[in-house]
Amino acid sequence: MKSKNILIVENKEQDRKLMEYLIGQVHTFQSFDQGTVALSQLANQNPDLILISLQLLDIEPILFLQKVRALGNHSCRVVGLISSTEEQQIPYFRELGFEELIVKPVRPKEFIPKIQSLLAQPEKTGAKDGEKPSSLPILNPEIYEQLLRLSSKEVIFQVFLDFAEECKNLLQLLERSSAIETSEEITRAIHTLKGNSGTLGLDKLYVAAKHSESLGKQEKSIEFAESLHYLKAAIKEFQEFLRTEQSLNNV
Repeated sequence: MKSKNILIVENKEQDRKLMEYLIGQVHTFQSFDQGTVALSQLANQNPDLILISLQLLDIEPILFLQKVRALGNHSCRVVGLISSTEEQQIPYFRELGFEELIVKPVRPKEFIPKIQSLLAQPEKTGAKDGEKPSSLPILNPEIYEQLLRLSSKEVIFQVFLDFAEECKNLLQLLERSSAIETSEEITRAIHTLKGNSGTLGLDKLYVAAKHSESLGKQEKSIEFAESLHYLKAAIKEFQEFLRTEQSLNNV
């Protein structure tokens, strides 16, 4: 009996068709080649599990994950589909909130048992004390409260505005550079952003910057370029968070 509903979000047709064939034998599924289209249909699908490629072109997978969680369906498991060249980044993606990572191209004998195992796990009902959050927060409330003990809310907000300018400068630097360039200037800028984001309690930015800095120092150009997608996504989320002063007032 096909009792579970699975959402496949994969822009590479060959990979998508293979997963459709395998999953279709045991479960119902909906399949999309664009993350934005999948999100627009998500409320009507009520999936038990989402398989999403980490190489989507139309939306950052991290933003997709955040929007899924924002809908409040905590029982839905979100699994990243990662290429074999990105396997070393699996711990990073787990830290960002993906509950499992599956390497592409999928292996039929391993793929379905993995899916069945994920679906058989106890259903989640939301965050509980001691449970790992589905994703890191933009602003750590404990550190924000510590900052408020040192200065006024207006001063702290200005500090965040100054940091937003630093983020903007880094984005501009990245736009001017080669897609896989790991220059000392870029690595140094990311290092500075990492330190400041850690001081300000911007946890998601800190983790993304730390990961990019590490790959940059190791001169792993391809992995470094991939990590920049998630650093940029974290910066954009912070910028959105900071658009109104009310964001900080609600922390």
